[in-house]
Amino acid sequence: MPKLDRSDFKYNAKVFEKTCLWCGTPFFASRSTAKYCCGTCRGYANQAKQSEEAVPYDETEKMISALLSENAYLKGQLQRYVTENDELRKQLQKINSQS
Repeated sequence: MPKLDRSDFKYNAKVFEKTCLWCGTPFFASRSTAKYCCGTCRGYANQAKQSEEAVPYDETEKMISALLSENAYLKGQLQRYVTENDELRKQLQKINSQS
């Protein structure tokens, strides 16, 4: 996974702010020669280099769209769990106050 936060490193570590050549994600690297944010991007770039063709833009757009919809779904699930947790907490408080 790309390290998107400098706090993942030691306070005195030399850290380089980079942008992934494959996906364009900004990330922090411990090496000045780092080109990719993660092994997945490095693998995709290597495959594209070997076949001498990059992933088509439409396919990349579909991947981004799928990730955004999955993110929205997970956000909804999380919100539902938070709501259920709050309801259960209120019920538990009622039971404890009756005892």
